[in-house]
Amino acid sequence: MSQGSTAMDAGQDGHLAGGLDPALLVPEYPGPAALLDGGGHTLAANDAATGLLTALAGNQLPALATAIAAALGDGQMRQDRADLAGPRGGSALQLTLIPLGDKTSRRLLLLGRDGTLERNLIQALMQSRQLFKDLVSCSTDFAWETKADGRFGFVSPRGALGYTARELEGRDARQIVAEYSVDTPAPAILPFEAQVPQEATEIFLQRKDGTVGCFEVSCLPVRDAQGTWLGVRGVARDVTEARERVDALRRAHKQLNKLASTDGLTGLLNRRAFLAELDKRLARHLRNKLRGTLIYFDLDNFKKVNDVRGHQVGDEVLKHVSEEARRLMRGVDLASRIGGDEFLLWLEETDRNSAESISLRLHEIGRELDRQFGVEGFPLGLSVGAVFSRLDQLESTEALIARADEAMYAAKKGGKGRSHIAPLPDDEDGVPT
Repeated sequence: MSQGSTAMDAGQDGHLAGGLDPALLVPEYPGPAALLDGGGHTLAANDAATGLLTALAGNQLPALATAIAAALGDGQMRQDRADLAGPRGGSALQLTLIPLGDKTSRRLLLLGRDGTLERNLIQALMQSRQLFKDLVSCSTDFAWETKADGRFGFVSPRGALGYTARELEGRDARQIVAEYSVDTPAPAILPFEAQVPQEATEIFLQRKDGTVGCFEVSCLPVRDAQGTWLGVRGVARDVTEARERVDALRRAHKQLNKLASTDGLTGLLNRRAFLAELDKRLARHLRNKLRGTLIYFDLDNFKKVNDVRGHQVGDEVLKHVSEEARRLMRGVDLASRIGGDEFLLWLEETDRNSAESISLRLHEIGRELDRQFGVEGFPLGLSVGAVFSRLDQLESTEALIARADEAMYAAKKGGKGRSHIAPLPDDEDGVPT
């Protein structure tokens, strides 16, 4: 069964943090690993993945194929499992599907680990307690049995969590469960008290030295011939390091996504990300018959600031105007530096009064910039153009931006430090201010 996880969009080129190509990680991964293209075809794989990919190509793993297609489609990380045929019951793999890159260039990193031991142990529990004890005595995983009172009746001979088996046997299992926070709630039913089978449930346990580890637990409830619940048997694997690697990868992807969509100097959306989001907004506004406003502005005499006061001061001007423009925006609005000293603002569900108000406030920002950074004889200010989205037909983002650019240059024709509010589709004249 596949299950969704946190959305994780990679950077535009689908590389990991530091520009590392995930294909370089595949041959070094200790378990099955493969890199797939947007069509699900193999780009790179290690030897351990041969059996998995062969079964997948032979349509023997339809659930996994569906999960791969879904992950490539929506960019969501997933976990899945695959049972491979073979001698002695074959093997079981626990798989993590990690989408990389944006929708147009998406790839998928497929990482697996051998879960055969857990599966075989669960099956062995149903046949013989003695067989269970024999298997777990040589296992590095933590195998256990709790009684109806919630206390451990059996623990792997090796012990667990820094405790010996004797220290844990007879102890209330809840005492080793770590404290959970509001942000990370505990499972609704702890595996040690499970009334139904659980598979690959993550739980945080506290070690003897006080540290907390993440464990993946599979278990089966134990019942007598009359169906009375007697307790639970299960195995737990310490996945703390693996979880930390996945969390690090998630953070790296989040950072890559931010770097790929924002302007490095100002932190505003870059042109590509702004256009992509504006595309969605225009379609939704047309569908709901709502009007939005696009404002295009640039800095008057900005080149003179660079020439006279230096590019470092020029960068401070750009950062300052970006911060001030961002303060004008609501959470639903968009702001972008599209290059040089040119900026775009998209105002959701606005009218002419809103556009005029924002334009006046932008000119206040311009006057403040001039007081702080201006060059004598060359006043620093803003030239502002504003246009409104159409309600009668879908207009391309390029066409809307072109109209806003024309409005901004119309403002410049009237003198620097001015704005031009373009007419609505049924108006005749713009409103210069």
